[in-house]
Amino acid sequence: MKTYLFYDIETSGLNPAFDQILTFACIRTDLDLNEIDRQTITIRLRKDIVPSPNAFLTHGLTYTELELGISEYEAALKIHKILNTPGTISLGYNSLRFDDEFLRFLFYRNLLDPYKHQYSKGCSRMDILPVTVVFRVFHPIGLKWPQIDGKSTLKLDSFVRENNFVTSGRAHEALNDVEAVIELSKVWFQQKDIWEYALDFFNKTRDDVRINNIEKSIQIQNTKFRLCLMVSASFGPKANYMAPVIHLGQSLPYKNQSLWLRLDSDDILGLDAGLDISDTFVIRKRSGDALIVLPALKRFWDKMPELSQESANESMAKIRHHWEVFFEFIQYHLAYQYPFIPDLDPDAALYQEGFFSNLEKKQSDLFHQSLYNLKSPRLKADHQKQELLKKIKSPRIKILASRILARNFEEKTGQAQETEHHLCLNRLRSPLKKDQIIGYKNDIKFNREQGLQELKETERKLLNPNQEQRQMLKWVREYIEKV
Repeated sequence: MKTYLFYDIETSGLNPAFDQILTFACIRTDLDLNEIDRQTITIRLRKDIVPSPNAFLTHGLTYTELELGISEYEAALKIHKILNTPGTISLGYNSLRFDDEFLRFLFYRNLLDPYKHQYSKGCSRMDILPVTVVFRVFHPIGLKWPQIDGKSTLKLDSFVRENNFVTSGRAHEALNDVEAVIELSKVWFQQKDIWEYALDFFNKTRDDVRINNIEKSIQIQNTKFRLCLMVSASFGPKANYMAPVIHLGQSLPYKNQSLWLRLDSDDILGLDAGLDISDTFVIRKRSGDALIVLPALKRFWDKMPELSQESANESMAKIRHHWEVFFEFIQYHLAYQYPFIPDLDPDAALYQEGFFSNLEKKQSDLFHQSLYNLKSPRLKADHQKQELLKKIKSPRIKILASRILARNFEEKTGQAQETEHHLCLNRLRSPLKKDQIIGYKNDIKFNREQGLQELKETERKLLNPNQEQRQMLKWVREYIEKV
């Protein structure tokens, strides 16, 4: 049976590879949005996580609440099973750009298939934020559209306040936000034709077919291109959440990425600023993602602000005039490969290392089964851990498995140990650049120094913190200082 699984997460920070999911809340409904069941999973804060003060001020989770939760490994197993229930369509609000990526890395570092919930056994995913953008641009009736300082906003809590949605908790509490997304979805569901049309944007096959059926109406020299409109919340209210784009083709090294050039930018080819081609930018779209592509029909085109339309016409004239630069631009970006990061941390290596091989999947299954067979909430003896790891031959799986054991099954002996996990904790305490833990965007894992700096800035901005905020910042400070 097909069902919707509306879900939301709260996290320790914003980095999907290094930060941690702290709560996962979900409500399963039938396809008419009638509730079937609901649950919330709370997860203990890992010892190798430096919490972001801003994140905790936003969601309001306390250390006492988190200590009542389960381990990350146990939570990963439960969440993976929930999302992979046959026929599940998982969805949230801005879930494709945030929540789903957090889940992907959660599954990866806990040796579970990061992508299975997107395609296996009738499962798929979608996102209510892009659907909301479609209604905002093309059919803005049925509810009150919120504003902040006179400007349109798509923030979920603003929809709740403006339309008096009934929810059971505080804003930015995971289950409360799930309830809010369902209330918003029920409004869109009343317009069945638009709802069904929007759902097709998240079907990879239909998304590809629809784009490929758009006529190539623009000719540059002897080559024809598709002129389209792209709809996304990221373009903002000033552009009415729309941008004129030209389709450049498919990435050569990454077959799942189509490349698009935004035409309402001031300097699309970098000519005016004299930019090197490596400093220029294209939009990379994956099939069925949160970027919605439409044909440049007049009824769609006229929804754009006049300034965007004028910029698009000027950009097309510039492309025709500098056609040789344009084709060099295309070839560079079609062939572009993400740089290899030699010192990339294993937790963040999902994209660089790629899918688990069949051998690695078997090694992961062996690890999970061995843990299950021990039937113990804690592995009290080091020899038990070593026996588990000896069975694993894959270097990548062995490293991730050893981290699972250290993070979830470690005895609090108070003795210093020179394991990789303890060396990681030492690096989080260190202010030295050589000790930084490198991520897949060549960013770094949030460390003690960064945490204290963010805390200082947060306290400076909070001119009149209330009692709850003062208590929150107090425990966050104590926690970070003890890292």
